[in-house]
Amino acid sequence: MTALADQATLVPGVYRLPEDPVGPDVLIPGFRSSEAVLGAFGWFTAGWIERLAPGLAVYLNRDDTGPIEFTVAPWHYPAEIEAMERAQALSVDEGQARVAEVLTGASVEQAETALAQHALDCMTWMVATGKLSLRIAVPTAGSNYHPKFWFFREGQDQLIVRGSGNATSRGIDRGVEHFDVDVSWVPASRTRVQQGVRIMEDWRRGRSQGIERVVALEEALRQRIIEVAPDVAPKAADYDAAVVRDGSPPWAAGAKRRPKAPRLEVPDWLNWRTGRYAHQKEAVDAWEGDPEPERGTIAMATGAGKTLTALVCAARCQERLPAESPFAVVVAAPSVPLVLQWRGEIARFGVRAATPTVAGDTDAALTNFFRGLRRDGTHVMVITNNLLCTEAFRTTMERMSRGVPTLLIADEAHRLGAHGFIDAPPEFFQRRLALSATPERQYDPDGTEAIFRFFGPPVYDFGLDRAIGFCLVPYDYLVHAGVLEEEELDDFLALTRRIGERMAFGDDLEDDSLLRLLLRRRRIVENAGAKLPLLRAVLLRRGRSLEQALIYASAKNPAQFETIGSMLDELEVRWAPVTQETTASAGRLERTLDAFRDGGYQVLLAKKVLDEGVDIPGVREAFIVASSSVEREWVQRRGRVLRRHPGKSHAVVHDFLALPPRDSVTRGDKALGGLVANELERAYAFAGHARNAAGEDGALAVIRRLREAYWPDSSLGGRRILKGPGEQILAPGTWRERTG
Repeated sequence: MTALADQATLVPGVYRLPEDPVGPDVLIPGFRSSEAVLGAFGWFTAGWIERLAPGLAVYLNRDDTGPIEFTVAPWHYPAEIEAMERAQALSVDEGQARVAEVLTGASVEQAETALAQHALDCMTWMVATGKLSLRIAVPTAGSNYHPKFWFFREGQDQLIVRGSGNATSRGIDRGVEHFDVDVSWVPASRTRVQQGVRIMEDWRRGRSQGIERVVALEEALRQRIIEVAPDVAPKAADYDAAVVRDGSPPWAAGAKRRPKAPRLEVPDWLNWRTGRYAHQKEAVDAWEGDPEPERGTIAMATGAGKTLTALVCAARCQERLPAESPFAVVVAAPSVPLVLQWRGEIARFGVRAATPTVAGDTDAALTNFFRGLRRDGTHVMVITNNLLCTEAFRTTMERMSRGVPTLLIADEAHRLGAHGFIDAPPEFFQRRLALSATPERQYDPDGTEAIFRFFGPPVYDFGLDRAIGFCLVPYDYLVHAGVLEEEELDDFLALTRRIGERMAFGDDLEDDSLLRLLLRRRRIVENAGAKLPLLRAVLLRRGRSLEQALIYASAKNPAQFETIGSMLDELEVRWAPVTQETTASAGRLERTLDAFRDGGYQVLLAKKVLDEGVDIPGVREAFIVASSSVEREWVQRRGRVLRRHPGKSHAVVHDFLALPPRDSVTRGDKALGGLVANELERAYAFAGHARNAAGEDGALAVIRRLREAYWPDSSLGGRRILKGPGEQILAPGTWRERTG
């Protein structure tokens, strides 16, 4: 039997149905490994037996398990009441005989099928034989007993599952529900488990202002406490009639209640005008002012609060509109994780945002949003850039929002410089706000100009130089270098010749074939084989003190990613991948990040998906194995590791350079000299803001020594380093590094 704490799918986090398989991943493993199971439910049917049969069969076939104890409400459906009454009329032997084919002498596999096929009979047998102990919680007058708690225990290990789903087939796997999962063997989750255990124990014993008493099933049946639940849900007319009987507000007697119009409200805790974050007021004022009010681009470094600033802008736009006017706010973001983060921040401003990209039914979510525009209030929708750029969305949005004031907020707006947006921009949005830490598109002045032309030019800038020490922690920069292998060097030079030939024929950077050649050449450096032994050497020196770290691998080479994963396994480093597959499921991503934050993983191995917006402030160390020549990427990756966090005094950034052999450049090869210059340009950019920039072994001194190896000062004679493949330079001090 697999121990409860060793079940790989039992990960703390928030799960949602029907997208996340709570039954197979959490409840069934819980039954398989536990020796005790408790539950507290408002609605209770035999459907849970069918859905959880694979785990329940294992539990019931074992000799070391106790009775399953459920504390449930008095209301049950007729079939369940009949099963309970039948169980009370049977002796233990009669109950055992009734469903002997289910468990007695049967294998676990046979029992699974039998349990699913005969759920009501199994419930009768479980109650009659004491395998299932039902207690009835009688609510006090005017109260309602309606919890949804599962509790599993094996020795000292405990698992608690609670949320909106009852112990019914729909509540476990078919309804739109949510569950919080906590386990005692993860430190950050342990306190919530302890709190849940106390709450459940209070309910079992009737210690609640809302519970009059708790009685055993036999007594409840004798006292006729159990009542038949309605076969169908109450209709609106039933509700209105009940309200009238209770003498509630006059609108309930006939007139329809007018729902409160949704409005963005700046939270009281957000002091954006004065104090530490007064720069947010500067940004809001700049966007609302000249050259064109309510248009423009705000550039803010990671952690400076550009999301909150944008929502303040939206709330103030709303206040300037007539009281009865609807207002449509559309937020576009480049990835699903960012869509989810925006939804959470918007909720803090009092509005529930539509998120059609992550909804179970995208068309229905869009329809509901557009229907809302017929009423007053502020209606917010968060979508991905891909949806924004579709003709169908633009056409529908333009038609449905006619006469409605609109605002488009573009997060990481530089990503919209591609042709899909700039060829057909949504001009019908009257108000426009672009956000980015780095709004300029490097090597693409036309794309940059298109962004500024649509949204408005930069009106405010809060750069990295202002952010470090303010909303970002200082960092040490450790630069490591290795030499390209001979085959990589030959490929680089061959591509360089082909690029030169294309440019000689008049091709420019707009030509797709030339761009492909440039990307292939860059990929050689990004995926250089020398980086892997460099990374291994650094990780060996870091030893067991490694924690809360990110490793960036190439998004263009799966082999590099897999090799690093194998290296981490070999070094016994606990790690998790963060790829497009991870972020495709919001629940999976959040559970991975929660486990990382709680210390379950030491390292996240990531590709480009973590470049923009994903908030993991506890990260203390970043290993940039693969880096492009795009400066925006450098800034964003630093931003991931520099977020402020309790107990985090500074961060560490490891950068891995791939350089040609020293002699190839000293002989005057311009292409290879350009490669060295590009790599050192990134290094200088990182070192310029580092707290260890100065000093004999500081970051700038290391970079200077690398430069002197390729372009020696005649008076010094140059440095005899990086002469050929296999040679590597590790930053001084790596071995003693301990992040704060």
